[in-house]
Amino acid sequence: MNVKSMACTNNGQRLVDLEVDLATREVLRMMGGAHRRPIESDVLSLVSRLMSEAAPCVQARGVYLIREVESMTDRELTLRGCPPFLGPIAKFLRPAQRVAVYVVTIGDAIERRASQWASEGHSVESYTLHAIGSAAADAAVDALVEHLWTHEAGPGEGVTLPFSPGYCGMPLEQQQTLFEIIEPAAIGVTLLPSMLMVPLKSVSGLAGIGNAKEIEIHGVPCEYCDLERCSMRRED
Repeated sequence: MNVKSMACTNNGQRLVDLEVDLATREVLRMMGGAHRRPIESDVLSLVSRLMSEAAPCVQARGVYLIREVESMTDRELTLRGCPPFLGPIAKFLRPAQRVAVYVVTIGDAIERRASQWASEGHSVESYTLHAIGSAAADAAVDALVEHLWTHEAGPGEGVTLPFSPGYCGMPLEQQQTLFEIIEPAAIGVTLLPSMLMVPLKSVSGLAGIGNAKEIEIHGVPCEYCDLERCSMRRED
């Protein structure tokens, strides 16, 4: 189980404390070396040491709100009672009957430690910590999706891959729409005019809930995407 606790706010959004399962391979992927063989032993040693040191700094939390799908086209998604999302969302969420709008964060402790390393001239350690933080934020999304599957999906239902503003054709400006639907300040996350979030190691997005067989048949969009060098590509 990747959820430590859950609460509900007055507007119906749910807050969850998440446990992340951070894998060395994902940190290496963030560093651009997941597919390089062999990985140098000193790199592996550094990553392993800093992962152990960073573990207490990861305070993963999530907030989400589930709404029924009112309409979905190849270029627009409207959830009941919400402003529309623009972009090729159906490619990811087509089988969904409900959608969870979410934000997760691991807090700012790793960011602050990485900045300290950088100010002291330890650029490699700083870079590695940032990669660990990014991998931890992605792992927090995975934990939230598992939570949705366990606690929100009904019998015979499944959960789609998560889909975030700024990726796969969804404009980054859709962050604004997402922040109009939920209130991530409940977990300490704010949105800058640049559409970046604070803390930086935070991830926003959508995850669909619907018939499990239809979701399986729909497949993974990465299977037919032609962006072979995309860092977000799902391989399994």
